[in-house]
Amino acid sequence: MIIKINRNGNYQTYEINNIEDRTTILEVLEQIKNYQDPSLSYRAQCRASICGTCAVKVNSQTVLACKTKVKDLAVNDEIVIEPLSNMPVIKDLVVDHDEFLNKLKKAKAWLIPKEPFEKVYPEDLATYDRETDCILCGICYSVCPAFTNDKDFGGPINFVKIFRFWKDKNDALNDERIQTAAENNITSCIHCKYCTFSCPKQIPVEEDILQLEFYGKQKGIIKKQEDFGFNFGFGF
Repeated sequence: MIIKINRNGNYQTYEINNIEDRTTILEVLEQIKNYQDPSLSYRAQCRASICGTCAVKVNSQTVLACKTKVKDLAVNDEIVIEPLSNMPVIKDLVVDHDEFLNKLKKAKAWLIPKEPFEKVYPEDLATYDRETDCILCGICYSVCPAFTNDKDFGGPINFVKIFRFWKDKNDALNDERIQTAAENNITSCIHCKYCTFSCPKQIPVEEDILQLEFYGKQKGIIKKQEDFGFNFGFGF
């Protein structure tokens, strides 16, 4: 198996012969670092699809290296591994998360509890259950093309977090969350659904954005635009 890795703009080639059906991208990276090139840099912590730190691009698909099998993505017995997009590269496959994390702070991506605390029932949890699975891997942020036209766009992950806490009846901000979505330039979303298709936790990211945007426009919190270039049948 030929492994090509984008190392700060230059593609370096390695060869690994003992690839099995269950071998993951992360195992390949570890093998290269341990036995061929100790200078190779990448991120990995939990190795169980929980921490999200090992996200990379493999043959143009953005995936978690720890859960993705090499043979599932190999083309002609070759894979190309690259760092995430939309974030500055520090070294090799390690990208700078600062801008990504600072935007999460702007989105207030945490629970602001109200008093008194209300009981949460299964039907309540069902409205935001999938959004709680977000592991902050940055994959949706990496694949989002909206940054091309708006560098201040919050990014899909911001709206997943806003949606999750907006739906939580024990969050004190309520519709202030919609105002936060507006401040994160939610209307810059082009609804391409790349975020939804790429999410390793199957979170319906674009659907969350649509709900926030539709509700915000109905309430007058988010300004309506005359022409999005799209028609989703919501009567915007």
